[in-house]
Amino acid sequence: MFNLAQTIWPRFGGDQANSSLLPILGPHTTPTWQKILLSSHHSHHSRDKESISGVIVMPDETLRVCHMGMLSAVSLDGTILWQLDLAGLVPEDYRFHYSLPTALQTGETLMVLPDALLIVDKFGDIHRKENWLASDKTGDVLATIAAPDDSGFSPNLTYNGLPVLSAVAGDVYVFKQNLWHEIGVYGLDVVTPAVYPDNSLAIAGYAGTGFCRVSLDGKTQWTTQIKRADKLPTINNEHIAAIGSADGFSAFFRSDGEQIGEYKQWATFAEYIDGGWIALSKQRLARLTKDGREIWGCDIHRSGNLTFVEQPIVDRDGFIFVRNQEGYQCYAPQGHITFEVKLPAIPQGLMSIIAPHTMAYVIENELFIGYN
Repeated sequence: MFNLAQTIWPRFGGDQANSSLLPILGPHTTPTWQKILLSSHHSHHSRDKESISGVIVMPDETLRVCHMGMLSAVSLDGTILWQLDLAGLVPEDYRFHYSLPTALQTGETLMVLPDALLIVDKFGDIHRKENWLASDKTGDVLATIAAPDDSGFSPNLTYNGLPVLSAVAGDVYVFKQNLWHEIGVYGLDVVTPAVYPDNSLAIAGYAGTGFCRVSLDGKTQWTTQIKRADKLPTINNEHIAAIGSADGFSAFFRSDGEQIGEYKQWATFAEYIDGGWIALSKQRLARLTKDGREIWGCDIHRSGNLTFVEQPIVDRDGFIFVRNQEGYQCYAPQGHITFEVKLPAIPQGLMSIIAPHTMAYVIENELFIGYN
């Protein structure tokens, strides 16, 4: 069993529902910054343009930081505990990419590599490296999973402790009894599913089934007419799902598959504190009702190099944190900016809230922790 750590920010998405809703307050005024040099040495892969960076929180309140092909353990006071070169774990003939990490309640870190599921223990040693060997639905035929999802998002887990893997070719798998079991094939470039409380999955079946809900045994509970669903699915506390479509809009569905609204932006979502939504599209940030009506919205400038699965983050009081072209911004519940962090270059790193009133991000080989 692989149980998600019960911490403030155990994975990007926050929880199994990809709600991106925090149980604590983030910083609401300009933080005081501490800068930590993570590493002066990197592998030959380390400047790969597809590397991604981000910070999660472990059960012992230490951090796991992905940056430039490395995984680092860092304490909240900035002490580097250990570092692991991820590039050295990937065969030379594979394209080097990796997911953001997911924290387990055991203190282990779960990541997706191009050829394996990686589990790193709390001391930085490789506990397991499960190569992509899959069974078919009967459990008889073994095959290698060709290419797992390369969007970089944190892997997800069901509530009963099973890792879920989506793949470039549209297949979705669950890991149980030490094997990957195929649930089904749903389209192309399937990003990380969200998990309903009954452990069924909200799957963005781009150019295939469309947005759908599927049980772990492969039974489809319902499908929708959103055939080009390709953003990260998000589920709120009433089990309403939000999904963005490459056709240029987003839609909202009750747990039985009934569509209850649309929003005229191709957006990625976070759950808001009232059960509504914060919608982030390429040029707009907005607060929406549960069925997608806009309460307020504002222009935001985001470059094409920002990952399409990236969500806004909402804290316990309804403040909103986003990354834009110039850096990072915090918005008050009413929609005005309370502070922004302007950077000299487009930030590669996703922002995290890692402790009360404390945020963190990475630029190249430096970790920035800001608090107030």
